[in-house]
Amino acid sequence: MDFLAIDSDASELELEERMVVRIADTLRELGPGFAFVGRQVHFEVDGDQFFADLLLLHAKERQ
Repeated sequence: MDFLAIDSDASELELEERMVVRIADTLRELGPGFAFVGRQVHFEVDGDQFFADLLLLHAKERQ
């Protein structure tokens, strides 16, 4: 948890927030083509409900 600069007694929400910030920063460093789409993204498949904790995307640049 050192890389997140967070205490071991932090809440799950705080841990998620720090991780999202860290992931977004890393994606920015990687440059174009990488995207943080969202968190807790809702999907429905055949009537069943699902939530993706983190949704990331890598798309090739179109020329």
